[in-house]
Amino acid sequence: MRAPYDPRLAGPPTRYAPALGIDALKRFDGLVKLRLGHAAFGSMLLPELIFAKLGGWRFYQPSFFGPPILGFNVEPGLHVSRFNVDVGGPRATDPTRLIVEIRSDGLIRRYDDGAQLYRCVFEGPSRLLRYSAGRCSPRADQDFDLFLSHITNPAAFAAIRSSGELRSSRWNLRGTRELANVAYAYLTSLPSIGSEEDLRRIAMSSNGMIRFQTTSSRPQEATLELTVYRESTTGRTARLRTTVATNLLAPPHLLIHRPLNDQAYYEVVGPEIYRVGVKPGAALAYASATATADPALLKCFDNVVIGDASTLEGLAAPYDEEETREVVHIEKLNADVDLFDFWQANQNSNQVSDRMPEPRIFTAIT
Repeated sequence: MRAPYDPRLAGPPTRYAPALGIDALKRFDGLVKLRLGHAAFGSMLLPELIFAKLGGWRFYQPSFFGPPILGFNVEPGLHVSRFNVDVGGPRATDPTRLIVEIRSDGLIRRYDDGAQLYRCVFEGPSRLLRYSAGRCSPRADQDFDLFLSHITNPAAFAAIRSSGELRSSRWNLRGTRELANVAYAYLTSLPSIGSEEDLRRIAMSSNGMIRFQTTSSRPQEATLELTVYRESTTGRTARLRTTVATNLLAPPHLLIHRPLNDQAYYEVVGPEIYRVGVKPGAALAYASATATADPALLKCFDNVVIGDASTLEGLAAPYDEEETREVVHIEKLNADVDLFDFWQANQNSNQVSDRMPEPRIFTAIT
């Protein structure tokens, strides 16, 4: 399905999710991994992954999501939240929209980095399987393993297999500057890198540039030409199948869109990119097609960048990773408090001013 023409756009969008008619909806049981976050403009739920058992376990990767609606004491002591997410498989240009509902009695697991895993029900199209981002498998510790890939050159592929190590990279997301206090091992849901579009999905380009457009009240949207790591499809021909637990994955950065005369919504930056943050110089262990990490070597931040999509600087911020003002602070809930308890106890309060987020520091340019 093509996106409707809009003369304000600088060019056609690469992703488009049509609204579902009520007759197209089917109800599914699943689980959702999410976080409670706070920004200068308010608090939000950050859905990271959705899991459902459809012909085996599958995971669904949000690319866009909307603000939550919370209901407290819908029954005595029972709270609920509903929100929408757009999901689609790798290379999808026409994701679908899911309406997700969680309940306060559905908490399954708390993660050390602030994420929580909830049972959920969600509404979506009857042929949901085609929107899956890939296969997954439940773990004994109530987490999930994702079946992803590390796509590299043949020499690096052979080195990983022989050494049993998947090395990390100090490059920021756009691949133009080195980070000093964190490095990332990069994985993807793409099965291969076979086109220029695939390169752009992993923040690379054969000409070293990707174009983005703003979401604003301009008569016509402005265009950002973002310099990124220069690569060709011939440099990424070896696929290393990699299973990784979601508790190792860093949460993705975001953009906030504020369209004219409509509610704000959020975009997940690089939904085909999955990263494990480690201390500089550290590597993941790789054996039997599975990547693991020593917990002492992991590097986590208590915030993600949220760029303002109405400005060129905001569009670039998640890819630069230097931003410390426009961030979402992740609430690390303790064992006695869930996101509903925290939201209810701290409603209409400032959750940002007293926080001092650790910045992602760049290596000095000499």
